[in-house]
Amino acid sequence: MGAKFRSLTLLSLSAGSALAAYAPACAQTLDSQNSTLGDIVVTAQRREEKLQEVPIAVTAFDAASIDRNQIATVQNIASQVPNLWMESNTGLQNGARAALRGIGEDESFFTADAPVGIYVDDIYIPRQNGALFDLYDIERIEVLRGPQGTLYGRNTSAGAIKLVSRKPDADTRAMLEVTGGNYDRIDVKASLSGEIASGLSGQVAFLSRNRDGVDLNLVNNKRVNDQDVLAGRASLRWQPSDSTDILLSYDQLRDRSTPGYAVGVSLQPPNDLGPWDKKDQYDGDTNVHTLRSDLTDPISKLDQRGVSLTASFDLGGATLKSISAWREMTYEISLDADGQDTCFGANLPCLHLYQDQKQDQLSQELQLSGRTLGSMLDYVVGGYWFKEKNSQITENAIFVPLGQNPYSDVSLDAHSIALYGSGSWHFSDRLTVTTGLRWTRDTKDFDAAVFSASGIQQQVCVAPTGRTVYSSGACTVASPAGAITAPLERQIKKSWSSFTPRIAVDYTLAPGVMLYGSVSKGFKSGGFDGRESSSQLYALEAIAPEKVLAYEAGVKADWFDRRLRTNLALFTNKIDDLQGTGTNQQTGALTRFSVGDVRTKGAELEVTAVPAPGVELFGSLGLLDTKYTKINFDQVADCGPVGTGTKSLKQKFAPKFSSNVGINYNIRSVLGGAVTMGGNWTHKSSFYHSSCNAIAAMENGYDMVDAQIAWETDDTRWRLAFAVKNLTNESYATGNFFIPSLGFNAMYFNAPRTWTLSARYSFN
Repeated sequence: MGAKFRSLTLLSLSAGSALAAYAPACAQTLDSQNSTLGDIVVTAQRREEKLQEVPIAVTAFDAASIDRNQIATVQNIASQVPNLWMESNTGLQNGARAALRGIGEDESFFTADAPVGIYVDDIYIPRQNGALFDLYDIERIEVLRGPQGTLYGRNTSAGAIKLVSRKPDADTRAMLEVTGGNYDRIDVKASLSGEIASGLSGQVAFLSRNRDGVDLNLVNNKRVNDQDVLAGRASLRWQPSDSTDILLSYDQLRDRSTPGYAVGVSLQPPNDLGPWDKKDQYDGDTNVHTLRSDLTDPISKLDQRGVSLTASFDLGGATLKSISAWREMTYEISLDADGQDTCFGANLPCLHLYQDQKQDQLSQELQLSGRTLGSMLDYVVGGYWFKEKNSQITENAIFVPLGQNPYSDVSLDAHSIALYGSGSWHFSDRLTVTTGLRWTRDTKDFDAAVFSASGIQQQVCVAPTGRTVYSSGACTVASPAGAITAPLERQIKKSWSSFTPRIAVDYTLAPGVMLYGSVSKGFKSGGFDGRESSSQLYALEAIAPEKVLAYEAGVKADWFDRRLRTNLALFTNKIDDLQGTGTNQQTGALTRFSVGDVRTKGAELEVTAVPAPGVELFGSLGLLDTKYTKINFDQVADCGPVGTGTKSLKQKFAPKFSSNVGINYNIRSVLGGAVTMGGNWTHKSSFYHSSCNAIAAMENGYDMVDAQIAWETDDTRWRLAFAVKNLTNESYATGNFFIPSLGFNAMYFNAPRTWTLSARYSFN
């Protein structure tokens, strides 16, 4: 067999937080002498371009910065990207909540879509559950800020995160990496790939991530919030000629990490609505990594697998690309949302949750791209088709143990089709105008029914016509005349269409200095309240799509012979029919609706400098202001119970100020290799966890420091690295359930200080 292998890219669909240091904010690559800033090639506009020549606010991480700074999960990039907020879903370790420029989504139920689209090799990942990826051997990560409705379509109204994996080829490569750390952490990564026959190469890889829990449940003295992940991937790449490139990939994941556990903090005056105090906890101590939970036998079983086929054909003046994919996921989980082992002194749950989800998807995309009109026009046109099936059993346990409550059975079938086109017109060497348009049509079939704990479908007393509900349960002699008894269920089929255009102008003011401005629209699909299980389910209606109109202006510049790079962006977004999820303060039930209209505006700055060979300084700054221009709900009635019935509301997950600064320092000729040292400091100002801006659900901000040191041989075969995450042992709330009427305020905290020691051997 021919000799050459190249390393597998493993994109394991997994949860868990990273224990390594972050990459530079501008994520630039250095030249071979570490003396100037190099170029990163991105595909933000669905064609290869230099990052500094793309008229979009993009933060890109190349393979060198990912490896040098040990980026382990998608979540690691959050502190490095201006105005990006990203944490795991509340109570779920492997779900990805993201907000860009103040636009985000924290509802993980499949009847809601996220406005920050996540893509793996151009394959859309629609669900938050399971989207907090572990990754390695990644060629590139791109974060596109602002609506991407033209080239990426639905559910990118805030932006997109693209993971681009390294493809196998005829070169030989093998890699083995073992990582140990505190909390008995043991990770193993291995990959092997290379030429199988002439024109045919293959790759396989394996990931195991294991760590004891970082928190202790004092009820049974067991550690929780652990990691237990197994994943693998295999690929075949066929290149029968210079004009044909076909890649077939398969991946699978098994995640048995515990669900996220919360720490109960005591309700504070006045009236149980005051600011929370992490030193005043339900368990009686001041340690945010101990807790008391009566959920001593939790369930958390996530399984995913997928197949993709990407084929590219050079037609001699144009390139035709086909992207076909199938994925499926099952996820069963039980979680304690109240952070207590009693409720008002009784051995009952204040709020526990059980859900059993099944999901599968099928997609097909065709693209035709090229250059024409004497190189005046770069274009891409395409079509997209997507089909998804979801179903979930959900049980809310309030004052009654799990398994003894009514439950809902919800399904959703989604179909989407789109046509799009974009062209960049080069009117001169300096002036380019980009125009694009996408048409999207979404159709969703929603079906929900509610059953008693014994499996008998519940009933409701309703009017004979229309959707008027008189009472829960069967009609009685006291019911209005003509009332009928109907099953508590709802079926809705709804379609939405949208045109999402974009126009951008960029002008090269001087070599290395580009000015740009753009206007674009984004579209987030309409949805439903999948958590509604009261009698009002019978009258449920669809939720309108969320639409964004965005204006952006910026400058991208290299200075001093590419030793300094500054990227600045200014933006304003107008969001109509913002979708959101709130909590019924009387029942504890989550409810979903069109919250209102919002305006966000801000500025973003990314800076990278190389003041001397081997020294890299980097930093980023994000400024953000949000404001409701219209509110669709009764603020006094809905927010009054948490003390904000008349408060001027801001967007949640939207810190006004965020920053990151850091350094990487490379020392050559050390024991036959090079030593790289680095660290960074991240700051985020205060932000809210709830749409009502409850003071008791506000995070006051935090500062995080990470550091690392690595030694690598000159031939790059051996690498040793030591990293510390959260060096100062800072604690902050990543999520929250605050329901004072049920007597609890449950806070989910970040991981404490962790360290890792890694050893890697690679051959190529």
